[in-house]
Amino acid sequence: MPRFSGFIEVIGPGIIWLALAQGSGELIWWPYLAAKYGGALLFLLIPSALIQLPLTYYIGRYSVLTGESIWRGFMRANKYFSIFLWIIMNFSFFWFGSFVVAGGTALAELIPLGISRKAESIGWGYALILCMYIILVKSKKVYDVIEKIMMFVAIGTFLGLAISCSYKTVLEKIPEFFSSFLEPNIKVLERNDYEKVITAITFMGLGGFWSLFYSYWILGKGMGMAKLTQGKFTSGFIPSKDTPKDQISIWKKALLLDSSTGVIGNLITTIMTTLLAFAILNPKGIFPDGYKIAVVQAEFFTQWGGEIGRKIFLFASSLFLVDTWISTADALARTNIDIIKFLNEKIIEDEKRFYKILITAITIITCITLPIAPPGELIVFTAVIGFFGMVAICIMVLLTQSFFLPKISPTLKESKIEKISIITTTTIYLALTIIYILVKFQR
Repeated sequence: MPRFSGFIEVIGPGIIWLALAQGSGELIWWPYLAAKYGGALLFLLIPSALIQLPLTYYIGRYSVLTGESIWRGFMRANKYFSIFLWIIMNFSFFWFGSFVVAGGTALAELIPLGISRKAESIGWGYALILCMYIILVKSKKVYDVIEKIMMFVAIGTFLGLAISCSYKTVLEKIPEFFSSFLEPNIKVLERNDYEKVITAITFMGLGGFWSLFYSYWILGKGMGMAKLTQGKFTSGFIPSKDTPKDQISIWKKALLLDSSTGVIGNLITTIMTTLLAFAILNPKGIFPDGYKIAVVQAEFFTQWGGEIGRKIFLFASSLFLVDTWISTADALARTNIDIIKFLNEKIIEDEKRFYKILITAITIITCITLPIAPPGELIVFTAVIGFFGMVAICIMVLLTQSFFLPKISPTLKESKIEKISIITTTTIYLALTIIYILVKFQR
């Protein structure tokens, strides 16, 4: 096991997690629910964030202890079911260009071109994808570039929202806002918003198959045994039996700190966006929808800085919706290279060349699917697939780390607290899935 390099040096994957999570759930759907229903559904917000922490930690835990991706762990535990999940994952990401269109709605409002809102949003979406495509194929070390972009987005978002929340109208609403967390009223929910609630829960942080990308950021950062594989698509290493427990324990603590940075930081950000929607949008009866899905939230900054504040928000919101595309495209390409190489090492001889081919293919696919429907509808569709995927992911994580790893080496055995936490998360997602099915299809 490599020597621990310090807590400050290893923090990074959690920041990417945080910035990537500042997309649909945080900017769109929790503000949507607060703007439309007030505080009726806010009791779901904090639990939706916290149940992801054990899963995020476990996904990173596998890579820290073995130096290889969680997908390789899945393949080792159950190859055929993992291939099925791999196919579903790729299908679900056909429509992730919708996040760019959501960012395009903000730019269309900021820089109108005199055509329809739909055409402007899609046009800006294409322009943004082209810029990010160039960044990905030209960067020498993509992980470092993405980490810097995400750090900028995360810090900028946090500061901007904090300034908006300091506005007098918002401050006056804080007591009412937090008291509503203890006053649930699920009966007010309209039937056509069921999927939006599922989306808000799934994307409260990194939901669905996005969660698995955390493993690749751990590899890119070089945490734990990943220092030995250096982010390459290769089989990992097992810590020797005589590795001091303290050495493994300190890496686990660093992982917990990093994953908590992402989850807790994202929760704080979401609380701020939802508070702003509760205080500003709800009284006006407006909420994010259609091709204005990231536009009405500009009211957050308008209250604070007038027209200048509104323009700043529109630009910022386009950034932290668009960052979803660049980080997802990169991680999706890496996942596919990794799985293909695991199945047959000889298929991919030049990883960099194949990476560029995949990024090009992903760009073409997202450009084709981008104008199919309003971004909100596509994001919801992706989230519903991801919601069911969360259950499968939790089960595979349990299978991989509770049964597979301990058989290889006693040094990889989990603690009771670790096992209880992931079992609890799995149970909650399974229960939510059953409830969703029963409610959705009841007559």
